[in-house]
Amino acid sequence: MIQTAEAHAKTYELPQLPRVLLVDDEIAIVDALRRQLRRQFDVTTATSGAAALEILADSDPFAVVLSDMRMPGMDGATFLARVREQYPDTVRMLLTGQADMQSAIAAINDGQIYRFLSKPCPTDALTTALNDGSALHQQITAEKDVLERTLRSAVQSLVDVLALANPDAFSRAVRVSHLVGHLCELMEIPVDWELQVSGLLGQLGAVTVPLPVLEKIDSGLLLNVDEQKMVDAIPGMSQNLIASIPRLERLAAALGQQRLRYDGRGTPVGEPVGEAIPFAARLLRFVVDVDTMRTQRLPAAAALDRMRKDAGAYDPRLLGVWERTHEQSSDAPECVPITVDFDQLEPGMVLVEDVLSGSGVVLLGRGSTVTEALLQRLRNHVRHSGVSGPIVVSSRLAARTKGADS
Repeated sequence: MIQTAEAHAKTYELPQLPRVLLVDDEIAIVDALRRQLRRQFDVTTATSGAAALEILADSDPFAVVLSDMRMPGMDGATFLARVREQYPDTVRMLLTGQADMQSAIAAINDGQIYRFLSKPCPTDALTTALNDGSALHQQITAEKDVLERTLRSAVQSLVDVLALANPDAFSRAVRVSHLVGHLCELMEIPVDWELQVSGLLGQLGAVTVPLPVLEKIDSGLLLNVDEQKMVDAIPGMSQNLIASIPRLERLAAALGQQRLRYDGRGTPVGEPVGEAIPFAARLLRFVVDVDTMRTQRLPAAAALDRMRKDAGAYDPRLLGVWERTHEQSSDAPECVPITVDFDQLEPGMVLVEDVLSGSGVVLLGRGSTVTEALLQRLRNHVRHSGVSGPIVVSSRLAARTKGADS
């Protein structure tokens, strides 16, 4: 069989060279550096700090940025400090003359320069420095990737524990998370990772609330003083449960502030109000109330009217976009639910109704996405006490899941 040129190129694809950005206002110097380094590095050049920032904004990440110190408009120290703020994973180096030594010291302090090189710099020394910088960048990105995956695994474990320990709270968390994504889409706001998990983690504290209290909330029944205290403690408990996880400190603070009113009414002294409240907290305040009213089967128009009457509780932008699009968020389901047997349940299906044990205990709440862990929980209950009533799932998602296996 004759191998095509494209397939041949892919088979013998060369390793990617480290990406390096060289910045100097003297065109002759950057051209000479490009010629010297092009065999070992993927070199891009710029003749000013402003031009280099534009390149950084429009390009894939660079491993190393090497900048001259003396440049008109924006000197190397200022430029590299900006790079540190906007692209902290990029390794920063400074090329400087002896007369710039004090400025180089300032650059090391302000821009956290990895290394500075004296002009003129021999090619071998420059190559060694760039190789060291590229290796450091590779180490930084690898460690960041490991930490990111570890963090996501920790969050997933917390959510799985919530699903197993309190299916009703887990169901609420899944619904809130879907609403977070839906509202961000309506507002054309990018959904970063923190916002993605805020809805799930914001309900972790509900594991401390007895099931009968959660059922009273879902039914729209009034809570007594002690029950209301339990519910009011959910944000603080959610905050405490994740506060010690590295890189979730900011999200933890937002979870603890998710019941603050936008207008500041009743806000404790020292707590933020208005735009000072983290956006994740403002968003959770809104979507949790929407979910509560939906769970209580309140018609969409009545729910919107109730929120308008207490408009000071919410970010006006959130309420405004909900008013303009509430017809898209009506109580009608997206698709026709279908009933499946237990043996037909598969990961990825979304429950339309609660799944109850033979004794009437909620095993999985409506809105839950079926996972392997939840399936195992159901298998254990089916083996011992069975499942009461039919299992109802989203027909579209059920069809999608089955189609993936065919």
